[in-house]
Amino acid sequence: CLHSGMTPAQRLTSWLAAHTGSARIVLGTRMAVFASLPGLRLIVVDEEHDPSYKSQEGARYSARDLAVYRAKVESEALAAGGALLQAGPHPRTLPEGEGARGGDVGNPRCQVLLGSATPSLESWHAADQGRYLRLEMPGRIGGGALPRLRLVDMNHQPKGAVLAPPLVAAMGERIARGEQCLVLLNRRGYAPVLACHDCGWKSGCPHCSAYRVFHKLDRTLRCHHCGFTERVPRACPDCGNLDIAPVGRGTEQIEEQLAGLLADVKRPDGQPARVARMDADSTRLKGSLEVQLAALHSGEVDVLVGTQMIAKGHDFRRITLVAGINADSALFASDYRAPERLFALLMQAAGRAGRDAAQSGASEMWIQTWYPQHPLFVTLKKHDYPAFAAEQLTEREQAGMPPYGFQALLRADARTQQAAQAFLNIAAEQAAGLPHRDDITLYPAVPLTIQRVANVERAQMLVETDSRGALQRFLSAWQPVLHACRSAPEAKGLVRWAVDVDPLSI
Repeated sequence: CLHSGMTPAQRLTSWLAAHTGSARIVLGTRMAVFASLPGLRLIVVDEEHDPSYKSQEGARYSARDLAVYRAKVESEALAAGGALLQAGPHPRTLPEGEGARGGDVGNPRCQVLLGSATPSLESWHAADQGRYLRLEMPGRIGGGALPRLRLVDMNHQPKGAVLAPPLVAAMGERIARGEQCLVLLNRRGYAPVLACHDCGWKSGCPHCSAYRVFHKLDRTLRCHHCGFTERVPRACPDCGNLDIAPVGRGTEQIEEQLAGLLADVKRPDGQPARVARMDADSTRLKGSLEVQLAALHSGEVDVLVGTQMIAKGHDFRRITLVAGINADSALFASDYRAPERLFALLMQAAGRAGRDAAQSGASEMWIQTWYPQHPLFVTLKKHDYPAFAAEQLTEREQAGMPPYGFQALLRADARTQQAAQAFLNIAAEQAAGLPHRDDITLYPAVPLTIQRVANVERAQMLVETDSRGALQRFLSAWQPVLHACRSAPEAKGLVRWAVDVDPLSI
């Protein structure tokens, strides 16, 4: 294994085991793509669409794309002949010409398997173009049926209802039969913000351009960006009003409401229904995640409320109903990738229901929405990812967005927003005359969506073109210019800058 949770000594032991050939399989996170494997022949990237494969700090590399590139380099080296094939600790030389043969069993090419129920649109487009070979698995493991999707039109539900009565009733029926339910809400805490309705005060973070989240269990206001935490004030800090109230909802609130709504529901053994929560807060302590998963697998928990961490990768055999609430927030987001991420999240969450083939026919996925006729939900209801991908790719092509266009972001962090944007503007001015400058579109410098984090101001400049080669050559020539711009008087106060190729968020 190779991952960041290991100690340096453990990581070294694993790296040496792979390097010497005593370990033939390396299992790890994105850092594992750098493992030294002399006999590397296969790289498997599971859930290849997951944005966590893209590093957001330091070198902005994509482990998925790097895996594809590494396989290409390894294959070229093997095809050159005279390659070494690692067999335990004793390498042997391949016969002359063996590395150049075609797709037979003895071919020592390094291959990549990108696995996902909802592939990234970049990978899907590459398969459409013939650059990737698409291998389809239309059936579920064990032969179970996919869950039936039901859309709950919140326009027809009681005013102010957080959980639709039909959904609560369906969950009660499942619990009474000894089955389990999963509720997905991708927002932790009790409420996203605490507000005073008299003067308009909100629980903003003094160090970030974001609100502090209200956590009811420990009565704190916590910033999820810089970690700044304070006790909940007894009254409004601005006007003294005692009536400050939470706005919005998080997993803590849904857990509390479900416990009340299902209080009268009995399990087959006569015990009351049990509701649990799984998110970054409830699993913070060492070993707590394992304890919660064990309780769910053993049947001690009837309803599990959680964030996206429970939506993929788990094999919950007793869950037959999955509910997605507050899914509409991503439908009209400014990020053009938001629909793709929402579809993937909901489809992955639906895959947690009916894992036991004996119960799969009765499994369901409920989604609460104010827009049941939205095209995303129409294709999701049919589990039709190809139709969704075709629709999204058409929109991307019309807008010149990836994978039909190519982007990079120049990001600057500074003590003031003026210094950050001044650096970006100077860099844009100095880019005149660089190779392929006429093929590149440089957009004006703008603040990030969350402009300030931990008292550091952040700004960005989008670089866009329809040629990958032109983008790379321009960025290579731009690098020394960027280093020189750092010392400009206008950019005084600049903390750091970075170039992010193929950014996942703009």
